[in-house]
Amino acid sequence: MQHVTREEGHLMVAAIRVLGHRHNCPPTIEAIAELLDWKPEVVRLKAVVLHEVGVLSLIESAYDHHLEVRGHLEVEKLTPEARTTAMDTAMAEFDRKKEEEQQKMELLFKDADHERRHRQRMQEMDGGLFDFERGKPKNPFGND
Repeated sequence: MQHVTREEGHLMVAAIRVLGHRHNCPPTIEAIAELLDWKPEVVRLKAVVLHEVGVLSLIESAYDHHLEVRGHLEVEKLTPEARTTAMDTAMAEFDRKKEEEQQKMELLFKDADHERRHRQRMQEMDGGLFDFERGKPKNPFGND
C-alpha cells in the first residue's frame, strides 16, 4: 500500500482546490499530476489512499476520474515523517535503472564511430547511384 505523508496530503488537497477554482469543476488525476509535477500513477495511488482515509472523494465518469476534497481535517491524522516502504525503494531502484539504460542508449547513438559508419554507407549508396552507366536500350525486335 502506498504511504502518504501529511505534507503530500496537504499538497494534493491544495492542488484539487486550486484546479477546481481555476476550471470550475473537479480536476482530473492528470491535471493534478501536471500541477504537482508528479507522475499520474503516483497521484492515482496516493488518491486511493486518501480516499480510504476519508480525505478525498473519487468521482468516476465514463472517461475520467475526478477528485474532490471530502474531509480536509483528516489530513492532520496522517504521519508527518516520510517513511519509505519496500515498494518505494523498489520504485526508486527501477527509476534509477531506467535512467541508466537511457544514458547508455544516448552514448551509443552519440558514438562517433556510429556516425562515421553511417556516413560511409551513405557515400557508398551515392556512389553506386551516380556511377550507374546508361547504355542504349536493347531493341525488342532484334534488329540493332
